[in-house]
Amino acid sequence: MIIFFLICQCTGKLNLEWKKRIIKCLVWSIALYVAETWTLMQADRSRLEDFEMWIWRRMEKISWKDKNTNEEILHMVQDRR
Repeated sequence: MIIFFLICQCTGKLNLEWKKRIIKCLVWSIALYVAETWTLMQADRSRLEDFEMWIWRRMEKISWKDKNTNEEILHMVQDRR
């Protein structure tokens, strides 16, 4: 988590594509490495998807109070599930 917060602080001026590359390379590799040892249940899958959306919202500095849907957020970061 500390790595992610440092990335968010340091990538303010980077374009979207570089931010996505950094997040996928550093944050997702760690999160999915840990998840490899789990037997994924539906609740675990839901938590991973929630974590993904939390990352994209933090990266774009979008508050949950803004009431944007997950699809809108994925469209903003030009990503898909």
